[in-house]
Amino acid sequence: MEAFAQSMIYDINHDGFPTLDAFLEYAGGASVAPASIFVHLNGLMRADRHYENPPFNVKWAATPCAIFSYLVHIIRDFQKDQLNNLSYFADDLIIKNGLTRNKMREFAEGKPVNKNFRNLIKYYYSLADEYRLKTYEIIEEIKPMHEPRYQLGLEIIFNLYLMIFERIDIQNGSFTTEELNPLPEETKQRVYNTIMKFEIT
Repeated sequence: MEAFAQSMIYDINHDGFPTLDAFLEYAGGASVAPASIFVHLNGLMRADRHYENPPFNVKWAATPCAIFSYLVHIIRDFQKDQLNNLSYFADDLIIKNGLTRNKMREFAEGKPVNKNFRNLIKYYYSLADEYRLKTYEIIEEIKPMHEPRYQLGLEIIFNLYLMIFERIDIQNGSFTTEELNPLPEETKQRVYNTIMKFEIT
């Protein structure tokens, strides 16, 4: 809760993030902290008339998926965030790719994205992919320590973010809110497919 509060205070006092490291530190509170609470509750083990704490470090288990999800959020919500005067892309990476905040706003308003912007998205996409692979590893490791229904819960949540990740088209995408948000029918089908493929560990 302290980490979460610190990130919320950062939101109040800052406009964006000077570096990627600053963002990842922020994400440790804004994303990893609430995800850790979920993982803790999801991993409680029934023992007679009480529950025992999960037999693993919940912050360690929550971090990869939380960061993966947040990076996916940043790409998915690029247009919406920019139009609401919010910037979650690190300023140093914006500059490194020959962009400015004003240019980012122009893309959000409908100007066709250029190669520099695609390179910026590619960097975040690649970083998200690293956390995606780590998430796979963590889920496989901790699943046997969960009751079946909670094993399924982990897989459904991860697959919903994975569905958005798979919609990101570095080469040809326009990165609009409409393009990157699945339709309700698609989400429903993804959940159904996840349930049908689910195997208890």
